[in-house]
This record gives sequence, C-alpha cells and structure tokens, in this order.
Amino acid sequence: MGANKSAVLPADQAEEICQETGFTSRQLQRLYVRFQELEKRNPPTGFLNREDLLEIREVSMNPLGERLADIIVQDHGTNNRIDFRQFANVLAQFRRGKTITNLNTKDKKLLFLFSMYDRNHDGKIDRNELTEILKLMVGGNIHDEQIATIADHTIEELDDDRDLTITFEEFCKTLSNIDVDEKMSMKFLN
Repeated sequence: MGANKSAVLPADQAEEICQETGFTSRQLQRLYVRFQELEKRNPPTGFLNREDLLEIREVSMNPLGERLADIIVQDHGTNNRIDFRQFANVLAQFRRGKTITNLNTKDKKLLFLFSMYDRNHDGKIDRNELTEILKLMVGGNIHDEQIATIADHTIEELDDDRDLTITFEEFCKTLSNIDVDEKMSMKFLN
C-alpha cells in the first residue's frame, strides 16, 4: 500500500458504517483494506471508479461485469465514482441470511437485479434493454435475430399489463419462486 493510505478505518466512521450495513468491525476492516488495494492512484483519492472495480477478478470475468461496475458507480456512487461508505453499502445488499439492515432485504436485491436491465431508470424493461443484456450474456454465440426473438417471447410471457415492457412488479412475480437471497449473496468472512 502507498504511504498515504491508512490501513485502519477511523473508529467513528467504522461504527456508523457497521450500524448501516450490519457488517462486523472485522468484516468492515477487511473490506476497507480491499477497497484501498483496489484504489491504485497516488496520491489516493478515497474513491473507486469503474476501472478499479473491473480489477476485481470475479467482476472482470463475469459477462455482465462491465454492467455491474457501471451500476455501482453510476447508481450508488457520486460523479461516476464510489467512496468506501457507498462501497460498503452496495456490498451489504448481498449479505446472505436474515435481513440485518434495510440494505439486504429481498426487495433491495431484486431492485438491484432489475437495475441491471433498466438502465434508463424508467421503471420498466423494454425490448431494447432486454436485448442488450441478452447480448452481453450470450456474447456472439447467438445471432441478433435469435436474441430479438428471445426478447420478444420473454416480454410476451412476463408482460401482464400488455404494455410491451416488464415492470418491477412483473419482474418480481417471475422471480417469486427463486431463492433470491441464495442467488444474490456473497459470503463475507469473519
């Protein structure tokens, strides 16, 4: 780590963030060290940007990794960058198990997942948004016409109100039988 980086999060900040996120002091300290490792600027700014997040191996290897990095910095950060408190709050949404704070509820996880599709933030997933994410998921393995057909059939199947979009409620209804807590969780070591 650089000389200007502090290995310990100040106690007053740590206590507040632990209360907000439900992380233990030890978990939060480990996240803080990881946050500092990801920020490679000298002198450090106290922020991560999209490129920093793409340095996380699990993010860079994921076909939706770039979309995920965009969501984190654009939707949960400020000016396309994220500070440590924002970073901890985003990660708190993916805590496994019982709801510890209002950050890791099933609805918050579903809303985060919905935002992967709804990038214009209009509260609906339209054909273009669905097609775009399908292309990201399958890469060049399926022709554009096939992707468009899949998108059309998906919207037709999920669109209860027949407005040719998928609302958050329709999206949630579709995922009602899936264990969202298990599928959208990360294990945080103590």
